[in-house]
Formats: sequence, structure tokens, C-alpha cells
Amino acid sequence: MSNKVGDSNYSKKINKINFVTPFTKSYRLNNNWDLKNGYTVHPQESYAKKDDVLYIDDSASDYEEDVPKKATDKRTTQDLSTCVTVLGVLCVIFLPISAILVAVAVSTPYWYDTAGTHSLGLFQRCDKSTTTCEYIDTYLSTVSSDMNFTWKLVTGLGLSGACLLLLGSLFSCCYLACKEIDYSKTSYGILISVVIMLGGGCAVSGTVLMTSYYITNLQTWSLDWSFYLNAVGSGISFLVFCLYILYVFLLTFAD
Repeated sequence: MSNKVGDSNYSKKINKINFVTPFTKSYRLNNNWDLKNGYTVHPQESYAKKDDVLYIDDSASDYEEDVPKKATDKRTTQDLSTCVTVLGVLCVIFLPISAILVAVAVSTPYWYDTAGTHSLGLFQRCDKSTTTCEYIDTYLSTVSSDMNFTWKLVTGLGLSGACLLLLGSLFSCCYLACKEIDYSKTSYGILISVVIMLGGGCAVSGTVLMTSYYITNLQTWSLDWSFYLNAVGSGISFLVFCLYILYVFLLTFAD
């Protein structure tokens, strides 16, 4: 009889034992305290959930903080340094000046002074005594074919250069008005740089070609202010092209 009473008391004590171990403590705190044959029922699911939380909250956030900024990061022109901003302003100022100088030079009849009697331009020939002008085609029909070809070539180059520089000036103002910096802005900047390069190249080529012809055949004439205006405008356009390439590069890769 005493043995039965002792066995029942022993079984009651066993039922009251709290099986809290380092392995089962976390599952007890998570209310996953369902033992079966001495093991938790869902240990792998609980561990997987805990692992996911640790991965998302800790390691992923730490990794994102270490990633360097790229050109696709959402930056604006307000984040640029003062030097880069000033460089863009210089491009906006000097590019229209270059375009206007080349356009005025091409349209005015003062490239050469023909021994004090006439002033000769790309489109007109003016008599200084009567201040009357005629189209250059009438005069070019009486000169050599070499001069005729040179004049038409320089006229085409001058017109192309003026139009491209004016177009680049318009696009440049719209380009700098865009604040967000991304790959599209970089692509547009490169495109505008190409337009400036072509326009400045045409203006410079016309100046060099006319200078070469003057040295070879027109030494009895004198260069007039339209020629010098075109030379200055083409020189400024080349300078603006270099500044614009530098600006686009710093805009894209500078932090």
C-alpha cells in the first residue's frame, strides 16, 4: 500500500517539473511549448522565422549602408559643388555669345576690304563710294573658279556653324534647367557637346580656310572686322566645348 502511495506522489512531482533548458527556453517564451516525446513540435519553423528577421533587420541594412553612390542615385543640381555650378553657368553665358558672333560675322559684308573700293562678305559686295550692295553671286561669276569654290564652301561652313551653335545654346538652357541628375541627363549633355563640337568645328574650319586663301591669293586686300568677329566666335565655341565636356563629366561622376 505504501508503495502505491509513493508511486503516485512520484508521478505527481514528475508532472510538475518545469523542463526549462537553454534549448527549450526560446520556444517557451514564444509560446511554442508543445512537447512530444521530449522534443518541441515545430522547432525548425520557429528557427526559420527568427533567421529571416535577423537577415532582414541586421545584415541587409548594414550592407545597404556600405554601397557607394552611383550616377543613378537621385541627386539634383543643388547637390553639386560651387565649382561645378559656376562651370555650367559659364557654358550658358559664353555659348550664346559665340553663336551670336558667328551669326553676325556670316551675315555682314565686311570680311575683306578690296583696296579701299569695295567691302566683300559671304553674301554681299558693297561699294564704299555709293554705299550700294549687290549679291555676291554676280561678283563671283567674274572671278576664278578657285575663289568661287572657296567662297561657297566658307559660306556653307559659316551658316552650319552659326545654326548649330544657336541650336546648342537653346538646348543648353533647357538642359541646365533640368534639376535631377540621372543617365538621361548625362546622355543629353553628351549630345549637346557633340552639337557644340560640330558647330564650333564648322566655324573654325571656315576661318582657317578663308585665312589660307587670303595668304595665298588675296594679299593685296585687307581683312575686315567680320572676319575677325568670326575668328573670335569660333575660338570661343571651341573653349565652350571643352568646358561643356568637363561639366558633363563632373556632373555625372562627382559626389
